[in-house]
Amino acid sequence: MAAQDSKNLGEMPDLEKQPLLTKLTRSVSTTFGAVEESKVRLAQEDSKWDSSEYDMSLVISWRIIFVMAGGAFDNLSILKVMLGSLLISIGVACFTCGQSHAIFIKMDKVHTLGTFLNVFVGMLLGFFVSSAMYRWYGCVHGFMELLEAIRCLQMQMFALGVEHEKIEKLNRYGLLSAWLLHFSLNSGCSKNPRLETETKSEAQQKEELWNKLEENRPHLVHSQEKALLFHYKDCYGLLWTWVASFIGRMAQDGEIPPMASPTYGRIINIVEWAYGSIRDIRSMHRIKSPFIYVHTLAVLVHFNTLLNSFSFGLVLGTTLQVVFSDNSPHIDQLPHLLSSLFMQFCIGMVAPFLYLCLLEVSVCISQPFTFMDSKIPSANLLLRLEDDLNNSKEFADNTKWEKPRFKK
Repeated sequence: MAAQDSKNLGEMPDLEKQPLLTKLTRSVSTTFGAVEESKVRLAQEDSKWDSSEYDMSLVISWRIIFVMAGGAFDNLSILKVMLGSLLISIGVACFTCGQSHAIFIKMDKVHTLGTFLNVFVGMLLGFFVSSAMYRWYGCVHGFMELLEAIRCLQMQMFALGVEHEKIEKLNRYGLLSAWLLHFSLNSGCSKNPRLETETKSEAQQKEELWNKLEENRPHLVHSQEKALLFHYKDCYGLLWTWVASFIGRMAQDGEIPPMASPTYGRIINIVEWAYGSIRDIRSMHRIKSPFIYVHTLAVLVHFNTLLNSFSFGLVLGTTLQVVFSDNSPHIDQLPHLLSSLFMQFCIGMVAPFLYLCLLEVSVCISQPFTFMDSKIPSANLLLRLEDDLNNSKEFADNTKWEKPRFKK
């Protein structure tokens, strides 16, 4: 008998070497009722151009010069400005070429005219780019903090053994807040918002916001909740008031530690963390750089472009006069004029073009929820958050030990 028992014990697997999770089957829809077709559509819309997903090795090769999609060179507004600048240069060149004494123009004075603003404009653009990148990273950091707060709140509820229904309600409120924030911030996102002259009223914006939510995430909000939230513009922030109140109710009911405990303070700190991140994103998105600063910088950039256009036109006209004149006594100066023409082309046309690109890049980066070229992939981040919440639920439901429970 003892031999039989030892044989049976020898055949039993070692529980410590078994996998933590049993074999799980995942349903087509997630815990929050998200439809797979909707998830695929949102992922595709957010992946039309992802400004943060690219091959970094491409940057250090010459191939990057020929990449147009998503770059600053595929913007029509820059090309229109440079076309106008080229037309001005051609007009000045035709006028200069028709003057008999144009050859006596001093080229060094022309170079000085075209370059005296270059250094100043370049320095101001550098400051503007730095400020725009700070705003972009600030928006990304704030959005990631909101998603991390939702994950941490779910983890705290699992550790305290709160009922699944109440955990799902907290998760649903957090996801509803994040999706409403996403749809609100990306409501006017396009390739070139400056060309869109249609202005929508506040009522139209609310209606569009809720239509997008019901189209993509119909099960996140109940009809009674929608009736209360619909009248408020910043409803995604007010949702965390419900979360704080619900957590306080659970503390009074004894499902989580009482209000005087450090654990309760930690949970409320997560709620404040989420609300603070929403406030930071909202302030960075709505409060732009002072118009007087942006206006002055833009005027300087365009004025510098005009000055360089005149300078390049003068050099081009002088060179053409020597080239096309018969028996010109100044034909020996042609090599010097050609070299001056090439230098003035680089200074008067290429440099302003790069300054305009820097200005365009700074404007796009400073508004990461308005321009598609610098758009934050918030939809993909939210879809990953939903997957993380569902995966955490599966892991919490399949453990070898008995689940923790604060409330006896």
